[in-house]
Amino acid sequence: MNIVLVGAGRMGGEIAIRLADEGHDITVVDNDAERLEQIANTVDAMTLLGNGADYSVLSEAGVADADLLIAVTNEDAVNMLCCLSGKKLGVKNTVARVRTMEYFQQMVFLKDELGLSLVLNPEQAAAAEISRILRFPSAAKVDSFAKGRAEMVEHTVEAGSPLCSLRLDRLRSKHGGILIAVVERGEDVFIPRGDFVLQEGDAIHVVGSPNAISGFFKGIGCYKRSVRDVMLLGGGRISLYLGAYLMGAGIRVKIMERDEQHCETIKEILPKAEVLLGDGTDPKVLVEEGIRSADAFVALTGSDQNNIITSMFAQREGVGKVIVKVNEDAFRIMAGSQKLDSFVLPKNAAAEIVVSYVRAMQHSINTVGIESLHDIAYGKAEVLEFSINGDAPNLGVPIKELDIRRDTLIAAIIRNNQCIIPGGSDTMEKNDTVIAVTTKFGMKGFADIFED
Repeated sequence: MNIVLVGAGRMGGEIAIRLADEGHDITVVDNDAERLEQIANTVDAMTLLGNGADYSVLSEAGVADADLLIAVTNEDAVNMLCCLSGKKLGVKNTVARVRTMEYFQQMVFLKDELGLSLVLNPEQAAAAEISRILRFPSAAKVDSFAKGRAEMVEHTVEAGSPLCSLRLDRLRSKHGGILIAVVERGEDVFIPRGDFVLQEGDAIHVVGSPNAISGFFKGIGCYKRSVRDVMLLGGGRISLYLGAYLMGAGIRVKIMERDEQHCETIKEILPKAEVLLGDGTDPKVLVEEGIRSADAFVALTGSDQNNIITSMFAQREGVGKVIVKVNEDAFRIMAGSQKLDSFVLPKNAAAEIVVSYVRAMQHSINTVGIESLHDIAYGKAEVLEFSINGDAPNLGVPIKELDIRRDTLIAAIIRNNQCIIPGGSDTMEKNDTVIAVTTKFGMKGFADIFED
C-alpha cells in the first residue's frame, strides 16, 4: 500500500518502522530536518521536509494517490487539519492522532463528519493496557480479545513454582481452561508443543477466559488479590484516563503531581481522586504519602529514568504491583535485570493499532481479516484475532486434520461468548472468533495461518 505519514516523532518513527517492515511504500512528512534524517537512516521510506498541514506539501507527498494518510504530530488540531486536507485531495482513508481528552471525547460524534477512518489516542490505549494489568496483578502484561472474553497474560516462572519441570501435555489435567501459547527462554521464543518442559525463568504467555486465568494463578500459588488502592506518579494524560478507568471500577486512586496549578486541573477533571502535591522522586515524600500501603504503584512521569528509579523504590518498599511507563525500548531492556516486570510503551500500543488497521484494509469485506493485533515477547511473536463472519477455509474440520503452519498455534476459539481452549477434535466455525499466535510476521488474513 501507498501510505503518507505526517509526523516523524517518537510515535511516527515506530509506525514507519512497522509499516515499512510489512512492505508498504511510506512517505514521511515533517518540518524537522533532523527527525527526517533519523527516519531516512533507519527506515526504508521516502521523506519530505515541510508542514504536513499545508495543502501544497500534502500534494507533493502524493496524498491524492495514497491509500492511507496517517497524521501523528504532537498537535491534535494539525492532525485533524491534515486529514481534512487529505480528504479534499482524494485520499479515502485517514488516521488522526488525537490526545486531548476534550477532543477525543468529541471524536465519537465528529469522526464521520471529519472523514476520519480511525482516531488514534496512544495515552488512552496505554491507560487501557495498564488497567488490564491491574485486573491481573500476577501478570506482567495483559492483552484482551473478543471484548474481554479471552485474555493473554505474561508470567515468569519463579524458583519453586509447580510449573518448573512441567511438561505441557500434563498441563491440562492440572490447570484446565488455559493454554501456554508462547514461551520466552533467554533470547529464544518458542511456540511450544506438548513435550515442551518449562524451566525456572521462562516467561510464559497464557491464554484463557478471565476466570480460568485467575484459577490458574491460584493453582500455582501466585495469585495476588485485586488492587484496591493505587498510587499514580505524574498527572499527565495517561493518569487522567487511567484514573477514570480505575475509579469507575471502584478503586481508590492517589495522583501525585509536582505542579500546583496542574493539581487543580486534575481535581476538576477527576474530583473523586486524591490529588497530592509533591515531588514523587523524593523517597521521603513517597513514604509520607502512603506508598507502603498502596496495592499498586504506576510511574507515569515524562522521564523514563525517574519512572524506573521510583518504581524500583516502590518495589523495595513492598508494593504488590509496580507498573512502569517508558517511551524508549532501550530503558526497558536496561531495567530488565531489576525485576520490574510490567512495562508499558504508549508508542507500541499505538503502532499495533495502526498495523492491525492497515492489514484489515488490505482485505475485502468478504474475507476474514484481522480484528486486532498484539506484539508479545519483545516483538518476536504476534497474537492475531480473527472474526469469522463469512466464508473461510477449513471450517468444520477437526484441528488435528488441518495443515496449520508449524510457526503458528490456534490458542483459543470464542463461540457463543465462551472461551474454548481447543483440542485436536475441536473445529472452527462461522461466527467464531479465533485467537492465533505466530512467529510468522505479516499475516494479513485467516487463510495465512495454514500451509500453502
